Amino acid sequence: MSASGPTESGPQPQARRPLRLTCLALGSRGDVQPFVALGQALQARGHQVCIATELEYLELARQAGLGAACVGGSILEQMDFEMVYQSLDAAGKSLPLGFALSFLKQIGPLVERIVAESLAACQGADGILASTLGRYPGQSVAEHLGLRLLPVHFHPHAPTRSYPDLSFPDAPAWLPAACMPGRGAYRLLTHTLGAQGLWQILRPAVNHARRNVLGLPALSARSLWRQVSQPPDLSLYAYSPFVAPPPPDWSAAQAVTGYWFLPPSPDWQPQAELQIFLENGPPPVYIGFGSLLAGRDPDGVTRLVLEALEQSRQRGLLYAGWGDFARQPLPPTCLRIESVPHAWLFPRLAAVVSHCGAGTTAAALRAGVPVVGVPFFGDQLFWSRQVQALGAGPAPVPRSQLTADSLARAIQQATRDPAIRQQASSVGQLLQAEDGVRRAVELVERYFG
Repeated sequence: MSASGPTESGPQPQARRPLRLTCLALGSRGDVQPFVALGQALQARGHQVCIATELEYLELARQAGLGAACVGGSILEQMDFEMVYQSLDAAGKSLPLGFALSFLKQIGPLVERIVAESLAACQGADGILASTLGRYPGQSVAEHLGLRLLPVHFHPHAPTRSYPDLSFPDAPAWLPAACMPGRGAYRLLTHTLGAQGLWQILRPAVNHARRNVLGLPALSARSLWRQVSQPPDLSLYAYSPFVAPPPPDWSAAQAVTGYWFLPPSPDWQPQAELQIFLENGPPPVYIGFGSLLAGRDPDGVTRLVLEALEQSRQRGLLYAGWGDFARQPLPPTCLRIESVPHAWLFPRLAAVVSHCGAGTTAAALRAGVPVVGVPFFGDQLFWSRQVQALGAGPAPVPRSQLTADSLARAIQQATRDPAIRQQASSVGQLLQAEDGVRRAVELVERYFG
């Protein structure tokens, strides 16, 4: 088991040989921003870092002084909104295979372009770091260039008997104790199926890109199975071992470093409207469901949220995202906001209501404020359960059970229960003492150096 406890930041000896590293940071902002934090720390050590990501996040890397390369174009232009809405409508009901097939329908035609642009971004590099999604093009690109690839995950991703793959439900809790060995075997099996499922579904598109872009032979189903089943020499997990302790059956190759937080720019200033709102009343509750998770009825979700805030007698900050959430007229007790650095905003709040994506959850816990999870699918379910287990928030309210009453009860518990508020504060102090970026830099230099 590998985990890092709190460490002290400070000067470190200069690395012996500067490295040129490309980070295939494919995914949402929650996948990209930690890579930017790591890239800044690596460049401070004399290394050269390029963040290869979608169009929407290139400026984030450039503002941090890092190289940037576009891979996959614009998320907004490529997004199949109907597929997203169908997935949200079926949250908690759909099988992993159904979502994977929908994902293939959207991403399959783009694979060749993504592989070609990933190859261009990795030319001249000494090594590649890849997010969970970045591994799909990155593994073949690394093979073509003869480079090592270091996987980076923002949620548990290695086989274990402790819990199932994030795409699968757990074995029923009502099973008798005599069935516990079978429950562990089931959990192990879900990790195998989860790891192989999307790879095998994407194999025809990946093979097309391997032949046309990289000049590599196609992978058979069996050879891909062997390749994916072989554990990497090292994988980095950019979250806190306090929030999600490494399972006892993980090896030292699964290195849980602590979170990689990106501090806000010292030049950043809030808009006057937000500053005035915060100063003219008690700390509000932040409500945000990521970029698109308000779904196909953002006005209905907005009305539900406003009713829950009124019932709980709380002021609210409503994060709009990419959809139309909170675009209708709001009462004076609520304010619609665009993107604001979480590190600046969250310490000024009474609570955070979110989908419990990895990045938002990490920022809220570090700020020491209670978290109300409204998970939709995937790792959001995992992180919302971890928040409850830590005592830093009430029981999550799954999207399928979201009503004004259920949300109001959760907000009231988060903002008025002294045990939750105290525990959230204690968790925040622990996370503020961690230095996950420093630990990750040490491992990256050792792996590639």
